[in-house]
Amino acid sequence: MKFQNEYLSFLYCKLWYLRKRQTLKSLKIIDKGRFFIYDLGNIHIASESFSWYLTRAYREKEVQRISAHYYTPQPGDTVVDVGAGLGEETSIYTSLVGPSGQVYAIEANPAVYKVLKQLVEDSQLRNVQLFNIAINDTPGTVVIDDTPVSYLSSSLNSQSAGTAYDVPGMPFEDFCAAQGIRRIDLLKVNIEGAERFFSTAFARPGLDIPNVAISCHDFRFEVEGNEFFRTKQLVTDYLQANGYDTWSQETGTRYIDDWVYGRKVSA
Repeated sequence: MKFQNEYLSFLYCKLWYLRKRQTLKSLKIIDKGRFFIYDLGNIHIASESFSWYLTRAYREKEVQRISAHYYTPQPGDTVVDVGAGLGEETSIYTSLVGPSGQVYAIEANPAVYKVLKQLVEDSQLRNVQLFNIAINDTPGTVVIDDTPVSYLSSSLNSQSAGTAYDVPGMPFEDFCAAQGIRRIDLLKVNIEGAERFFSTAFARPGLDIPNVAISCHDFRFEVEGNEFFRTKQLVTDYLQANGYDTWSQETGTRYIDDWVYGRKVSA
């Protein structure tokens, strides 16, 4: 569908929402129809899909089903969302931690970060700090491949032919030191294979991370054959080596079952 008339697109979508007894206050079309921001009054939601039925309840359910499956952020918590994407989890974490809490949202892909930033501004989320950086094993510029099919497939080590962006990169422990972060109540990571670069962060003295939820990408390795994405055992090993009990779900859905959850034994 072409989005040459933004007003007509809004009316179409508004009527579609009314059928579901929801009110769509506004619709922003970004990057010639690649991204959308829906204003539903009680939440702003960004998406790559047009006319996909999105609500606060849906977002909350998805967060609880996946990234917060073993630990739900509490008021006053600090959450670091690495691979924040379009704010799918960030927008829910902010309400969970409340005004006394803090969310640090990191997104490496500049095209996606632009939408995330717009979402945070439109939602007036005052307890969120945004960072357009890539987590890597060493400091320095890294190349992000923005996959044309979906931003969810973008990676530091992708084999697709998308737009390449130069982005500042740094180890996670360096990021925490620069921001003065000493405790992270929930660390969520979903960065398409680069979760391998977190092994040294958990050994850093003075950085307390009692709960982690890390999306691994063995399912991508099985499809693409790229070893960079085979990380589930590696992540499990480095968490257990640093004193974490670990779990995974068994839902039968591979991208969910590849998540590794950890809780520090002493926490």
